[in-house]
Amino acid sequence: MKTLKITTYWSTEQAEDIYLLLDELKSAIWQSYGKDIVTMHQEIASEPQKTEEGDEFNDELPF
Repeated sequence: MKTLKITTYWSTEQAEDIYLLLDELKSAIWQSYGKDIVTMHQEIASEPQKTEEGDEFNDELPF
């Protein structure tokens, strides 16, 4: 995994520029992939939650 190093101190103007850039990037990604992202989240939400043994509840004590 790569670690991205960024500046930790910006002037107010630089911080605003970065904020606006990220906002524009977010909008561009949403325009291209918004429907796919929503569909993915709906599929994840509709999947049944399973425990390790596949039962909804596991009341068995480990000792």
